[in-house]
Amino acid sequence: MNNVTPFLAVIFAIQIGGCAYQPKQVEASRPLVNPVDMNAQPVMPSAVQQALNTLPQGSAFTHHNTTFTLGKRYVSALGRECVELIYSHQQGHQQRSAACKSAEQWYQVPQLDQASLGNLFAG
Repeated sequence: MNNVTPFLAVIFAIQIGGCAYQPKQVEASRPLVNPVDMNAQPVMPSAVQQALNTLPQGSAFTHHNTTFTLGKRYVSALGRECVELIYSHQQGHQQRSAACKSAEQWYQVPQLDQASLGNLFAG
């Protein structure tokens, strides 16, 4: 028992000491991704904009023979409000996309698998 007490005291001191220091704050010297030029992206039609502003996750609506289902809402890495979209055409094709809001307008944005790597990563 006498040998265990100093060992436990050392372990306890190490744990307390480790909690006393904050981790080092780091900042990136360059961005990880290039911002998407929202003006180059297609603006969603006004009827779709209204639905994106008001409907909750899981809601579906139809616009020009296309049924849209709203997925998760999230904040992008660039700080924009976004929503996942699943849309189905009358022919039965389903596609996934995303729309992000910038300057009070919703824009369809390219998915990672649709964009070229050169456009995504800052160089």
